[in-house]
Amino acid sequence: MTVNKDRQSNFDFMETVESGQSDTSIVDLLSMVYAQRKWFILSVVVCLIVAFLYIKRTPKEYARMATVLVKDEKKGGDVSGAAAFQDIFSWGTGSVENEMGILKSKRLMEQVTERLRLDMSYRERTGLRMHELYTESPVEVILPDAEPKQVVRMKVMIVDAKQVMISGLESDDVSYTEKITLQLGDTVDTPVGRILVVPTLYRSNEDNGRIIEVVKGNRKYVSNYYNHTINVAIANKQSSLINLSLTDENIKRADDVINTLIEVYEDDAVADKNRVLVQTSKFINDRLAIIEADLSAVDAEIEGYKKSNRLTDIISESSLALASTGKLDDQGLTVENQLQMAQYMRNYLNDNTKTAELIPASIGITDPGIQAQIVEYNTTFTRRDKLVSNSSMNNPLVKDLNTALISMRSSIIKAVDNLITGLEMQVVNMKSRERENLSKIANVPTQQKYVESIQRQQKIKEELYLYLLHKKEENELQQNITESNCRIVDPADGVDAPVAPRSAMIMLAALMLGLIIPGVWIYMKSMLNTKIKNRRELKAALNIPFIGEIPFDKQDMSDVVVVKDGSRDSISEAFKIVRDNLDFLNTDTSNGGGRVIQITSSNPESGKSFVSINLGMSIALTHLRVVVVDLDLRKGSLSKKMGISMTEPGVSTYLSGRVQHAKELVKVDSTGHCPDFLPTGALPPNPSELLKSKRFEQLIEELLKEYDYVIMDNPPYGMVVDAALCTRVADNTVYVVRSGLFDKRLLPELQELYDSQKIANMCVLLNAVDYNNVGYGYGYGYGYGYGERDEKKKPLYKRILGL
Repeated sequence: MTVNKDRQSNFDFMETVESGQSDTSIVDLLSMVYAQRKWFILSVVVCLIVAFLYIKRTPKEYARMATVLVKDEKKGGDVSGAAAFQDIFSWGTGSVENEMGILKSKRLMEQVTERLRLDMSYRERTGLRMHELYTESPVEVILPDAEPKQVVRMKVMIVDAKQVMISGLESDDVSYTEKITLQLGDTVDTPVGRILVVPTLYRSNEDNGRIIEVVKGNRKYVSNYYNHTINVAIANKQSSLINLSLTDENIKRADDVINTLIEVYEDDAVADKNRVLVQTSKFINDRLAIIEADLSAVDAEIEGYKKSNRLTDIISESSLALASTGKLDDQGLTVENQLQMAQYMRNYLNDNTKTAELIPASIGITDPGIQAQIVEYNTTFTRRDKLVSNSSMNNPLVKDLNTALISMRSSIIKAVDNLITGLEMQVVNMKSRERENLSKIANVPTQQKYVESIQRQQKIKEELYLYLLHKKEENELQQNITESNCRIVDPADGVDAPVAPRSAMIMLAALMLGLIIPGVWIYMKSMLNTKIKNRRELKAALNIPFIGEIPFDKQDMSDVVVVKDGSRDSISEAFKIVRDNLDFLNTDTSNGGGRVIQITSSNPESGKSFVSINLGMSIALTHLRVVVVDLDLRKGSLSKKMGISMTEPGVSTYLSGRVQHAKELVKVDSTGHCPDFLPTGALPPNPSELLKSKRFEQLIEELLKEYDYVIMDNPPYGMVVDAALCTRVADNTVYVVRSGLFDKRLLPELQELYDSQKIANMCVLLNAVDYNNVGYGYGYGYGYGYGERDEKKKPLYKRILGL
């Protein structure tokens, strides 16, 4: 059969139209989105719900910021030319950046964490969100035995004004499930250590029943968290202003962290400046202690020396000793004079030649008794002499007076002896005292030298002690007046509106994510998918005539024959287009009669049998005689689907020579609107040999005499040789490619098969195209205007644009 040029030009025009439609990428995108709209809607709804729950669950965060001015000692005073030139390019921020590094140091934040007890968290659930109470908690939990790195969790429920109940107590490796009830202010022993719960100023009667989640975190981790969270930045490169900002769940905690960090920084700066002063103070205190001990030792030594030598004041005592010695000399002379007079008096009294004489009275004897006796003796002696001159010695009165004088003279002698003995003792005593005084006077230089040596050391140490006391006062004064190297410009402050979570941004991001997720999923699925989905992919890779595509419909494809007389569904219309495109193909039939069409594929389950019977049905509706031949001698798939038993005679019966006329085997349609059917027959053990025989050619020739179209349903090409053997009698070969089954990597082999002309007049048919999944916006518009069901199945954009 020859196709004229007009029909060929019509076929080329359709290809041009289809090529123009393939460029409508925007329509393709809209079609794809519409085809997968349920996944996009579901993804958007899920993402918006998740975003809504996230907003309701995520604690609100507030931004606070403080500004400090760092005093740059390099700025101010005289600046050298080189330094000024350097400041032009460095903006003078060297020391400021150093201070920023100190503010961000872990050491300072650890002090802030310890001072504010940031490792203790008090949280209460409000709806879906956990609210940080910080210092506004009605109770405070104290863990005396907890280590800084220990993590403790518990729930504290306020029972009444005096009792609380602890539950869910757990630590690093301890979990205590029992509930503990204790009085406020009492300490209880638990597996994680002692726990003390005390009320705060925020405790009220309305708190009964409230549950507070208490967490004691690892102090180091908490410190690292805030050190990472706080932001320290230069406000202006040309200034020394530093901004400290922090975002936190609790406004007061954020303010406290920033302000306390500044305080700790100031204290650290002052301590750093006072480090020399502190060391000096320590040195002074140590030296003062040593000097105090030395002074005490010197005082004890002087005291001991004076005690051992019985000294009070050496100079005074030496003066007294000299005066005493002089006095003793004077007294000694007097006593010695009296002693000599007494000795003279004794000698005089003991001289018998002096008995007739008076006793001398004023010779220096100061003893009044002796003087009185001498006066009495001399008076008696004078009376006697007067009596003797008036009488004789024999006068009794004279005798009595002589006796009395002898007695008195004897008494005077005894008294003088006693006086001499006393004076001698006085002389000895005075000499002893004089020697003692002379010894003291002789020892004065040595004692004075020793004492002055000790006193000299004492004076040196006293002066050093007073000097150190003075320096101590100066040092303490210097410590108290030391200034920090920063000044607070603005304390921690900010707006009370939360900065996170940003509801509008999160919902918008959720909406975008809801659209992106299925889009990415579809894109990745298409990128990872190696199967042919639509004719665009097929025509882009092949230079083989494309005769059409058959849509996929689960309801219609459950039947073997879906093309029926008067049917206007999408599949029937698709087969009509395939039928017409086959007519456009330029084919010269060598037999001068009908046309032989071979149906094959690369894969089983590609729908060859479905295409064969329905294509035959579509051609038969044009009042042409059509016979469908099941040449799958290995399975007989089409015969089975048609309900014909494998025991009935068929192709194998004719090829084996058991039947001489093919018309005896054909199942003829009695209505005249359906194709006739030649079944497989019994499955032979040698199908390839039968198809290679002359009987097969005779079979086709016989059928062409009776029919306008002979459609051969063959097994997959390449898997067995049957299809290659049948191609010698075919006028056209329809190569069925099933959407979602044919591997794209086999397309080069398919093109090579066409280029090698091993198959006669090869063309490609795309079968089982699911328009809900392929999502491309071009095609024939099957079913347009042919029914309400098909109209509703059309994509929305096609209905709107009238495509």
